[in-house]
Amino acid sequence: MSMNSCSNTNKEIEKELLPLIRVYKDGTIERLMSSSIVPPSLQDPQTGVSSKDIVISNNNPSLSARIFLPKSHHNHKFPILLYFHAGAFCVESPFSFFCHRYLNLLVSESNIIAVSIDYRLLPQHPLPAAYEDGWTSLQWVASHTSNDPNSSIEKEQWLQDYGDFNKVYIGGDVNGANLAHNLAMRAGTETLPNNLKILGALLCCPFFWGSKPIGSEPVEEHENSLAIKVWNFVYPNAKGGIDNPMVNPCAIGAPSLATLGCSKILLTITDKDEFRDRDVLYYESVKESGWQGQLELLEAGDEEHGFQIFKPETDGVKQFIKRLASFLV
Repeated sequence: MSMNSCSNTNKEIEKELLPLIRVYKDGTIERLMSSSIVPPSLQDPQTGVSSKDIVISNNNPSLSARIFLPKSHHNHKFPILLYFHAGAFCVESPFSFFCHRYLNLLVSESNIIAVSIDYRLLPQHPLPAAYEDGWTSLQWVASHTSNDPNSSIEKEQWLQDYGDFNKVYIGGDVNGANLAHNLAMRAGTETLPNNLKILGALLCCPFFWGSKPIGSEPVEEHENSLAIKVWNFVYPNAKGGIDNPMVNPCAIGAPSLATLGCSKILLTITDKDEFRDRDVLYYESVKESGWQGQLELLEAGDEEHGFQIFKPETDGVKQFIKRLASFLV
């Protein structure tokens, strides 16, 4: 991971969220933790996966993505994964090295089509912009099931030719998993074009938090935790602050998790993840909510969140990705 060196020592800082991002008063932005941009590939040399960059919407705001297609795709229909990358809503993109490499591996192992969404980031676009981009991208996928010749939606040929729209998944890592959860909640109360149904949600170490510490979360430092700083930075106008249901789905008064609009969920946790206790609470809360779907919890052991993105060569990651693949069917 590259760390941009600060060459702006004489400029005034307007705000910063360390170690992620720094914003200067002249409008300059330093994304301090980000990997290099890499091009798509018609055939990745390691996996044989093809990828290309596409435009989902030219409207204001515009929305783009990188789509991935497995090697053996002729005469096949594949599950579709709408994927949302990690990065605290302020760094990384589908075009970043880490995200691109990870999806090549996941697509190759799972035999799925993945659409990695370039949702809007901080500081120019505070939440709920990324949530709205997620819903727009889900509506776009659903629009491919229409045969209306008058439709204004520009359809993607790979989805048309190879996508199985009875097997649409949403998922992501950390804040991307938070985004996927909130999409599933919205899909439980709003109808998608042509009544498309989400089959499953893949939630890897989702970013959830709350004002009161639980489990092993430190009591003294809770109000100064990085999670609260991130949320206040990315969604300063959130009603209820850190107890807004979008980041604390188990908060008092939050919408019932029984309304989650998908048929199955795989939730992954790791021992070293600061969100572990929140994610276990989420798992228990979904289980007790009366939700009618299939819920699975995958414990990945003594790792930090995002380990599968940064250390793909390890045996632990290879087994982890195989387990994700067994869900994406």
